[in-house]
Amino acid sequence: MARVKSSDALRADAHPFPVLALTRRGRWLVRGLKALYAVVGLFLGKKWRKPRKNFEENPRSSRVLGAVYLGYKYYHRPPVQAEAGIEAHFRNQNLRFDRPEGFAVENRLTLSAGGDLLPYARINPEACEHLWDEVGDFFFNADIVTANLETPLATSLPPSLVPEVMLNDMHFNGSEGLFRVFDAQVGAAWGRYRGFDVLSTANNHTLDQGEFGVFETLEFLEKRQILATGSARSPEERRQIPMLERNGIRVAFVAWTYSLNHLLPPDDKPWLVNYERLNVPDPHLDGLVADLVRARQLGADLVVLHLHTGNAYQAFPSAHTVRTYHRIFEQSGVDVILGSHPHNPQPMEHYVFTDPFTRRRKQGFAIYSLGDFVSDDIFTWCHLVPLLKLTVEKGTLGGKPHAQVSGVEVLPVYNWGSKTGEELRFLDLKKMVRRVQNGQRPPFLSDLCLRELRHLNHFCDRYFLPENGSYLLATTEG
Repeated sequence: MARVKSSDALRADAHPFPVLALTRRGRWLVRGLKALYAVVGLFLGKKWRKPRKNFEENPRSSRVLGAVYLGYKYYHRPPVQAEAGIEAHFRNQNLRFDRPEGFAVENRLTLSAGGDLLPYARINPEACEHLWDEVGDFFFNADIVTANLETPLATSLPPSLVPEVMLNDMHFNGSEGLFRVFDAQVGAAWGRYRGFDVLSTANNHTLDQGEFGVFETLEFLEKRQILATGSARSPEERRQIPMLERNGIRVAFVAWTYSLNHLLPPDDKPWLVNYERLNVPDPHLDGLVADLVRARQLGADLVVLHLHTGNAYQAFPSAHTVRTYHRIFEQSGVDVILGSHPHNPQPMEHYVFTDPFTRRRKQGFAIYSLGDFVSDDIFTWCHLVPLLKLTVEKGTLGGKPHAQVSGVEVLPVYNWGSKTGEELRFLDLKKMVRRVQNGQRPPFLSDLCLRELRHLNHFCDRYFLPENGSYLLATTEG
């Protein structure tokens, strides 16, 4: 096998490429789709170089053109440019959180967050035995661990997995083995970690198995003492706000989704899932804001929102998505927004605003997309997995209780194995880059994977992290 020189191996390249670890039929389908969208690009490529302005990306409203646009981004060329002012806004972010003068800190906790947990065929204990070996200590050794569960877990029904080539609506359903991988109960990780504490169940796949699927999923998580937020089995359960207390700090979790694909909750059962058309410009936020305010009224020191919205397969969030995040901060006083749905990472934000209730200066944290987490997608950007860890402090300020995010760490992870069809593993991206640069290329890192590593490292530095954002980076090295 030909070797690539280390000096050339990690050159920046702005254009990602689809991965082709597929069956023969799948490879031909992807090649056909790439050719089709290349033709589309001849006519619309210039127009779609930047994200479509005010695009909702909701199957119920976007119809044929929306599907073509999404396919163009996925199979041909995702936009690396942003709408006016958006890229500069994120590149200039300072994600160092300051302590207000007079803030007397009494308690601390850490919160780990990951993105979308997805039901692919290779997410099984046999193919993922060593998935967590390198990164499990960083991610799961936190006081609270959370992510977005993007599949029902109606285990009395047959699994329904992500198809090899996505051509139409998908109706997911996971399995016991799938969840064991999600929860790090495989291989050397078995019994080593507590697993997830809270999972969001509000996303565009919540109703894939109907009301029955919602019930079974919540029962599945309940049996494992995992809190779910975003869906409910009754109006009474819907009114509850999931809350955890760690180290004397009470953290509430709220979750909402922008879409249910072509589905809607039954008119007489709106409580099944927290849904609103959040991807339109200036969406209605009354229900979402009411939940966040109520969480504070119930005694939460810190309020976290899982927000399933935004536009997929683009480097930066759209301008209308950014406006929506800012409105949520300013109207609700929420502390943390964890974005999901776009499937690739999108930047983080330190948003300073006036708390609508205390009238104090407040520091909010948002990540616009945590990307895919445990998955096996063919799209290269999906193989960059940002593992987020926040430090939260609580004490008194001016004689009154005060809690805030005080620190942000990110471990960029390479989801290795999707390209070659081998066993999936999470690898510390920056550690792998350093090894290659030092001439210590691991034997399992093929030329194909080396090119992917180059793309992911460039994407992480150029689009995900702010300018000079190395202070945010965590490492698995001792």
